[in-house]
Amino acid sequence: FREDNVLSIRQFQMAFRRLCQYTNQEDAEQEFDIEQTVNATCSKGGLLQIRYRKPRRNNIKVLLLMDSGGSMDPYRQLCSRLFQAVSRSNRFKDLKVYYFHNCLDEFLYTTPTLEEPYEKYTLDVLKQCDKDYRVILVGDATMNMSDLTYHPPQPTYKNRGYCGQDWLNYLNRRYRHVVWLNPYTKPRDNFFGDWGKTYDIIADLFPMY
Repeated sequence: FREDNVLSIRQFQMAFRRLCQYTNQEDAEQEFDIEQTVNATCSKGGLLQIRYRKPRRNNIKVLLLMDSGGSMDPYRQLCSRLFQAVSRSNRFKDLKVYYFHNCLDEFLYTTPTLEEPYEKYTLDVLKQCDKDYRVILVGDATMNMSDLTYHPPQPTYKNRGYCGQDWLNYLNRRYRHVVWLNPYTKPRDNFFGDWGKTYDIIADLFPMY
């Protein structure tokens, strides 16, 4: 038994398999069923019996939101493996990946560098992702308290006048399935000041693993 192993891409891929939920498409074209064709042919003494089945399609849609920069820098390699695994999985009906810093705010980004040319309005992204999406947030949940409590000085339709905690509550109201994955593995009593307070607030909002 080792304590220095890190999660590999393969382990992430195996974990994502558990998210799959397959459904039969009622009006979908049928596909060739090799196993049933062989079984039926054998039961008929070798007389070929062609069998078909309705294809299964995974109906799970995932919105992956990842904290980038600052206190998340030590976990860059781990988050990179997570991103590679989910990108390669091909197991979801739809997958959308965006990045933020510390806590959700008015903008999400399509790259972990959080550059302005790649920013999207958070409200637009969430409106595009209907309530059937499963939301996975990745971050250490430690930040300055202002990241959770600061309200924009000019409320607009896009920012709703929301502070960071308001955006997190909005996720909870909009989606049935939201989870927070935290790479921080040190004992809880190592936290101090506002960093510990923000961790507690977020841990109360979402199931955190």
